[in-house]
This record gives sequence, structure tokens and C-alpha cells, in this order.
Amino acid sequence: MNRFPFMMRALRTGMFCLVGASSLLTACDSNDDPPLNPPPVDTSPRTLTLLQTSDLHTNIFPWDYFTGKPDAKRGLARVATLVRQEREKNPDCTLLVDTGDTIQGSPLGTYYAVVDNAPKHPMATAMNELGYAAMALGNHEFNYGQDVLNKFKSEANFPLLGANVRKLADGSEAFTPYVMTTVCGVKVGILGLVTPGVATWERKDNITGLRFDDPLETAKAYVPAMKQAGADVVVVAIHGGPDKQPVGSATSPESWLADYADPTKWTDRGNLPGENEAVQIAQQVADVDVLLTGHTHQPIPKMLLKNQDGSEVLLTQPNRWGSHLAHVQLNVTWNGERWGVDTHDSQLHAVDDKVAEDATVKQLTQAYHDTTVAYVNQKIGSTTAAFTGGFAGRYVDGPLADLLNVVQEEAAEEAGFPVDLSATALFSNNVALPAGDVTLRDAYSVYIYDNTLYVMEINGSILRRALEMNTLYFKQLDAANLPARPEDAKATMPVVADYNWDLYSRIEYGYDLTKPAGSRLTHLRFQGLDVRDDQVFRIAVNNYRGGGGGGYSMFKEGRLLWSSADGVRDYVARYMQEHQGLSPDSVNTCNFTLAPDLYTPYFQATLGPAKCLTVR
Repeated sequence: MNRFPFMMRALRTGMFCLVGASSLLTACDSNDDPPLNPPPVDTSPRTLTLLQTSDLHTNIFPWDYFTGKPDAKRGLARVATLVRQEREKNPDCTLLVDTGDTIQGSPLGTYYAVVDNAPKHPMATAMNELGYAAMALGNHEFNYGQDVLNKFKSEANFPLLGANVRKLADGSEAFTPYVMTTVCGVKVGILGLVTPGVATWERKDNITGLRFDDPLETAKAYVPAMKQAGADVVVVAIHGGPDKQPVGSATSPESWLADYADPTKWTDRGNLPGENEAVQIAQQVADVDVLLTGHTHQPIPKMLLKNQDGSEVLLTQPNRWGSHLAHVQLNVTWNGERWGVDTHDSQLHAVDDKVAEDATVKQLTQAYHDTTVAYVNQKIGSTTAAFTGGFAGRYVDGPLADLLNVVQEEAAEEAGFPVDLSATALFSNNVALPAGDVTLRDAYSVYIYDNTLYVMEINGSILRRALEMNTLYFKQLDAANLPARPEDAKATMPVVADYNWDLYSRIEYGYDLTKPAGSRLTHLRFQGLDVRDDQVFRIAVNNYRGGGGGGYSMFKEGRLLWSSADGVRDYVARYMQEHQGLSPDSVNTCNFTLAPDLYTPYFQATLGPAKCLTVR
């Protein structure tokens, strides 16, 4: 109150009329007396606080459902504590925003979308308690179809924004494009955008009747309208991030402050067209003050970008899974006609074991969590020995990737689309199938994403280019001087996600990692014969890769023959149920090699010799 004396004056005026109502009613309401002078508007500078979450992926509790272990560095329950702390510091001038990928990503999301969608969604329950102002749609919001999404939308006490999601029939808005809200006298407009990659990655029946327009062009149309409607501050909440990442350490806050136009400081991420246009919006759309970004799963404390008129635009991103809370401070001043941002700053608050879980959020969602834990801990199968994951499962032709490919091959054949080959990836470094009993959690842990399965028709040229691009996962290696740790064999400029290292079945191929990228494929054969560029193949691959995800745009040249209704990880669980006592040797077929050998120096001493090392 002390910061806004106009509110106290108005309150005193109102009380005066109420207290004296019996004797001064005529004085308060009479048209004969001259009107009271309105109290002057307080135009003193003030600070707006924007708090942001993104890519929560149904992580409420500090718990990893795939490993069955606590994880202190994740979860909305702990983020909630940070939100309440920051809101207390500036209660009248704080807005909380999310930038999508909210209702999918953990077994909690799967359970309450697919197994039991009747209760209110746990993310709606938690987010309503925290009083979000708005949420931008993410691409994974569409994973379970529009019925599940619309149910969540109806349960949320805040708008779901998606200005570039349009109806195919007439091009009209399919979701609320933006919201205008006034805090401490300042009108803030929040525009919501989602990466148009949805149209590439998503099953077509999940996005029937929708199109996804270019975010940059959409922002160019809507921001002027928001300013005309009276927005003092324009915030773009976009499920998309920078299209490049810093050379070197992207975890260093300073690296995000480098000149974006300097090609020596930044490297391309391998984007689909329009996938990550946050920087371009900052640079090319006038009157944008802040970019709250997501999708790229990176902690970006602060980027400073120049608009065409020379003004500075602030960009931030709070990583994934509730590991951080983004905190933006906007100092606004009155210029005689309207409010405007004078200075700005941002930082990230990290979640760890020093941050307590919020008692209310925990209490409201505990039953959801307990139900999910019980669900994933049910036994579904057994193995005779462990199926090793992580780097040990990637750096050699091992049984875990072969198992996933066998699952994909059999699912395709059962659907009437037998394939010539399959491609998969090991997404996580800390999971594997154990020896002995296998739970649903174990099966899900080796396929943590809700990908569906594609059968595509491709040619030898597409296959060869994909295989060559595959090796960008590795840096160029010296066989006589290997890195000290297995993870240091990975490329760093740019860093390539583990899910972008594919492992193939039914073809014979090899790589020489001592050679530069682009010339590492040593051989490529199918059924003993060299693959021709015009040779036609059917491949089983997930919808993300089949749609060109991860920069593998060559797959978009292929032809989609079939798309599954079920997720790949559901096929994995079903296969485990139907094959009790599963042996690693029963699925492990040796068909590719790496040179130099990366398995023996890093893993043989602890895991024993590998079956497949010398295949050519």
C-alpha cells in the first residue's frame, strides 16, 4: 500500500461516503454539487515480476518414475516454494506464466491421460493452486489428442494460449491468442505461441482440423494489435527457444550473452523450419519487451537481443522438469501517456534439496502420485540377465537397442506392414532392464517418451545420409588418446542429445570416428550387398525421427505408410509381458561396429566383454 498512495486515498474517499451515508447521502450522490476531483494517478516507478516455468512434463514431485528414486532437482512442488517466496516480495506486481509441455512426459501424465482420464488432471490441480496467469501450449500437449487437451483446458483456471494454432477450415483462432492483465496499474499483454513442429511430429488424428502457423509471422500480426489494445508491456510466451546454442559451454550464463550475430560464438541446433524462432521474434517484432521461452530444455538465465529500433529485448528459459524457476524483473516508468519498461533483468532459481516441497501442492497431488507409483511398480515380465543401457548400451551393438528394434519390427508386422529395418535410440543414461523381475516402470524407463511408431518407405540415399548425420553425436577421436570418460567422446559443438544417436537393425554398417564428420560411414550393406541410392526400404522408426526431428530432415523425403495408435513404450511393455524369461542373447544381433572400440576401454572391466565388437 505504501508504494501506491493513490490506492489509500481512494480507499479513504470511499470510506468517507459510506460512514456518512445517513447524513451525507445527498452530498455523495447529488448531481447539483460539483463532482469530487478524482484522486491523482500514482505514476511513481515500480517493478513488475514475471515468474516462469516450462517443460514441466508432469513432474510435480521430486521423483523419477523411471528409476523409482527421488530426484531433488525437479518438480513443481518445490518450484511452488520458490514461487511463493518471490511473490511475497512483490505481491501486487507478480505474474506466473508457463510455456508448455505440461501434461505429458512422465508416467503421471500417461496414467491420467490414458489409463484414467476421469479425475481432474493433476497438473491443473497444482497449477490452479499456484495462480498461473497463463500457459502457452507446447507441442507435447497434443500427444494424447484434442479430447484430453480440451479436458485439461476446461479444468485450468488460466487461459491456454496458442495464437498460431488455427482452424484448418477457415483459418480462425483455435485457442486464445493472448491475454491482457493489469498488475499494480500496468497493463501486461501475454502472447502465446507454440513451435510449428507439432505438424511434423504429431500423429495426424491428434491434430485433425488444426494447422500451425509460423510463430514469427503470427507475432508480427498480434503484437501491434496488443499495443493498440493498450498493452504497456508485451510478453511473448513461446514454446520454442533460440535456434542456435553457444559454442562451448551452454551451461555458462555468460555464454548466452554473446553477440548472436557472431558465427564464431553460436552453432545451429538443427531445427525444423520455424521450430525455434524466439530470437527472430525478439529481433524483428517491434514493441516486444520479454521472451519467455521453452522447448529446447536449456537453462538460459538471460539473453539480451537488439530489436530493429535498437531497443533491448530480454529472453530467458528455465530448463525442464521443474529444475528451475525463471525470474524476470521489469522496472517500468510513466512517460506522461503510458507505462514502459525502463530497465530489465532476469535470473534462474535452481531447485535442489535445500528447497522444501510446498505443503499445499503436495497435499493436493499426493494421491495422484501414489497411484502412479503403484501403477508403474507392477510386475509385467522377467529376464535371464540385465540389458545394459546408457553409454555402455550405445557404444556397442548391444541387446537393449536390439530389443527395442525387435519390438518395433514385430509391432509393424502385426499391423500388416513388415519392415526391412528399424531404428531406435537409448534416451536416458541411468536406466536399463534388470536381471530377474521386470516392472512396468522398468519397461517404461527404456523408452521414456510418448512417441508413436511409423512405418515409412525410404530409399538408400535417405538411409545413407541419415547414417552419416548420426555420427555427429561423436567428436573426432584419436584411437591412441581416447577421452578419460565415456561421456567425453560425445561432440560438444554443438552438443547432440542422446536421443539423436540412432541404432539400426537388419543392415550392416560401421563408423570410423577418427575421420571428420561427413565421412565416417565405412560400409552399408543389406543382406550382404552394398546399398544403392535408389534401393527402396521399409523402416520402422518413431514419429519424431520420421517427421525429421533432431535435424534428420532427410526422413521427410520418405513416404509414411502407417502410424500406430499406441505408443512405442506400450509395445515394449506388451512384449515383455509376452516374453517371460527374456534373454539378452535372444535379441542381440551383431550388425554394426564403431572404430575405435569404445566399449572395451570404458566398460569391459565392470560389465564383461561385449558380444559384438568385430563385425564387418
